[in-house]
This record gives sequence, structure tokens and C-alpha cells, in this order.
Amino acid sequence: MSKSATTLANELLEAEVGGLEELRIHEFTDDEAAHDDELTDRLHADFSAEFDRVQAELSGRYGAPSRTGQEDDEVIPLNGVFRSRCGKSVTGSFSRRLAHEDRGVPILLMLGTAEGDVA
Repeated sequence: MSKSATTLANELLEAEVGGLEELRIHEFTDDEAAHDDELTDRLHADFSAEFDRVQAELSGRYGAPSRTGQEDDEVIPLNGVFRSRCGKSVTGSFSRRLAHEDRGVPILLMLGTAEGDVA
């Protein structure tokens, strides 16, 4: 992560709704790596741990999320979401998203401003 989650959340909340920025991405180097189930499981666990660290950092600043999920959600414009947290701050709503749509597609840890009702 080049920027802290809190810094990035502040920037996104100051911008227009619908902003989406990556905190971390893993692009598979080739087809063999993309089909390595053990590697994918390790990466999911590693990204989930990073997601938990981001969640702890943001909860310290913005409080507990008002909405959690483990699948795609209409307020989160991203396919393949397998963990998400949405919350409100004084200046807007934002979400944390962990996504992996399919084999060969990058694994993403994203932060963005949430669209719609996050309650």
C-alpha cells in the first residue's frame, strides 16, 4: 500500500461519489499461476488479512461499518466481491472491497465511495 487507507478514504470522500482506488492488487504472472489453487488460497488469506488491517485502521477513524457482506452488492460497483464493509462518515459513504472475479483475473483490495444506501 503506497497510501494509508485513512489518507485514501479522506481523498475519496472529498471527491465525487463513485470513486474507486486500489489499495493492493495481485496480477497473476501466467495461466499456470492463475490455475494454482493453493496459490490462490494463500493469496485470498493474505488479502483477507490485509482487508482486516484496513478495516481496523478505518474503524479507528470512522467507526464500525454499517453494512458487511461476502458477495456482490448493488452499492459496490465491482464484480467478484467476496468481502466488503460499507460505512458512513460525516462527509459521505465509503466501502472496502476485496474481489476476485475469476481465475486469471487480478485479486483486488479496493477502497471507494459507496453508491446508494449503505445502512
